[in-house]
Amino acid sequence: MSTAATQATSVICTLHIWPSRWNLPSIDPTCIAAIFYLQLTIPGKFEVVECTNPDVSPSGKLPFLTHGHATVSSVPAIISFVSSLVKSTSSGARDLDASLSALQRAKRTAWCSHVEANIGDLVAYSFYSVDDNFWKLTNPIMASMLPIPQRYYVPGRIREMHRPRLEAAGLWTQTASESEKDSFGKRQKKDDPKDSYARAFERDKVSALAKASFALYAKLLNGQKFFFGERPTTLDVYLASHILLLLDPPFPDHLMRCILEDSYPMLAEHARNVQTEVSQIPRQYLVAPAQKHSLLSLIPRPLTNPPKTKESRMDEADLRFRRMRWMWFALAFGGVACYVAQLWIKVTVVEANRRPRRVQRHKADQFTEHEAKVMDEEEGKEDEDEDASVQDGDE
Repeated sequence: MSTAATQATSVICTLHIWPSRWNLPSIDPTCIAAIFYLQLTIPGKFEVVECTNPDVSPSGKLPFLTHGHATVSSVPAIISFVSSLVKSTSSGARDLDASLSALQRAKRTAWCSHVEANIGDLVAYSFYSVDDNFWKLTNPIMASMLPIPQRYYVPGRIREMHRPRLEAAGLWTQTASESEKDSFGKRQKKDDPKDSYARAFERDKVSALAKASFALYAKLLNGQKFFFGERPTTLDVYLASHILLLLDPPFPDHLMRCILEDSYPMLAEHARNVQTEVSQIPRQYLVAPAQKHSLLSLIPRPLTNPPKTKESRMDEADLRFRRMRWMWFALAFGGVACYVAQLWIKVTVVEANRRPRRVQRHKADQFTEHEAKVMDEEEGKEDEDEDASVQDGDE
């Protein structure tokens, strides 16, 4: 192999994920899946960077992986990229699915998509749909991770992003309407018997949907330690990353945890088995220092990556979008500056025009007062003359 290729494979990978909580690598199931997969395939040859700004990702979502000049986003793309490293003898990468047949690989791909869609909806339901879970757990946790002012609106925006998908799946069970919240997003308590009945009905419906999904994987697992034998595969990583987020977070409403522990303990045990396999690897991944937020984080700026090659350069549309964004900010600031300058000039001119008028009015008032005094004095003299003439006539 060439020297350039050897150097490329020796470059450490950097995985950008949502921060960790509850003794789990991340608060996002796809981020946990990416960490588990990398730790099982290239242990000790990647580092993790906790990130709370998905805009730095090429796809606008976390996780994403950087390796040299290459940047890949989404778990399937990361898996495909790491699989390409397996072909390099110096990379030391291991293929989790090397023992699978062509048919098993096809089933694995289909089941991974099913996990991300169905079990992913159950995870989103627990974090964003249940009102108590969102306001007492999800919102405070995300607010503690985010800088000001993002902490005040980003959790709500993420919740609204999940809403259409959960509504389509029949898992949007938030009974508190928008009118029951004040301008600061705080809930106002309203005791309505109809809401209690609606919550009970929706809880039963969600429970039935969850049991139907869990039953499929319990049947597929069929009492085995892992789906395809004694070693974890990509499918095991996908499912375990979602199940762990249903078990470990301290949800106020822990419906999913109760279903798993009471009806499908084999799925909980399977998730713990995968977690144990990952934790027992001697070479653990590195965790980069957390990002420090300041007022400068409010200013949009490009991601500080190493110099890009021709293959990884932004296409013309991305460049145009970035230029237009900076032009918009420049025009906005310029417009504000022009408005303030014009307003200041108008105020100055008005004040300058008012001063002569005030002087003229003051002089006119003084002249009027003087005339009034003169007229009063003249009238007084005339009255005195009249009185004197009357007295002379009487004499």
